[in-house]
Amino acid sequence: MSVITIIGAGMMGCALSFPASDNSHDIRIVGTPLDKDIIEQAKLTNYHITLKRYLPDGIKFYSDNEMEEAIKGSDLIIGGVSSFGVDWFLKEVLPKIPNSIPVLSVTKGMIDLGDGNMLTYPEYYRKYTNPYKSLNAIGGACTSYELADKDNTHVCFCGDDINVLRRLKRMLETDYYHI
Repeated sequence: MSVITIIGAGMMGCALSFPASDNSHDIRIVGTPLDKDIIEQAKLTNYHITLKRYLPDGIKFYSDNEMEEAIKGSDLIIGGVSSFGVDWFLKEVLPKIPNSIPVLSVTKGMIDLGDGNMLTYPEYYRKYTNPYKSLNAIGGACTSYELADKDNTHVCFCGDDINVLRRLKRMLETDYYHI
């Protein structure tokens, strides 16, 4: 059993709590400054107000100002911010994550550099953070609703270290979440 901390209480990040819970991991969810209502409601009832689903039992919820506490002892950080939260994640979150903890980003899209070039979010993060961080991403056709409802889905995990990717796959793959 590992400790998985999801930073960003959006729908897809929180949907990943379902396979993580099914694999018996301890789960912590940290809201961004935009997630206050989601975190407050989840603390009271375990209900995610935008995903419109009850999250698995046993999750610990944290506000953004409790992030460092939530990161301590983590084995994996899942970056569950929307594309609007990428710069916040880069400036406020990545510096607080030790290099020994891999980061798995669920943010879809790319950064337009304005000169015709584009970067994936892990490439963007790598450009502005410690080069020794393990920055990885999820790609593929999977919606938060499918994942929360445990429908069969298929995704790819991408990154620079195949051993880290294999470990992340073992942590999150289930009979419905195929990696």
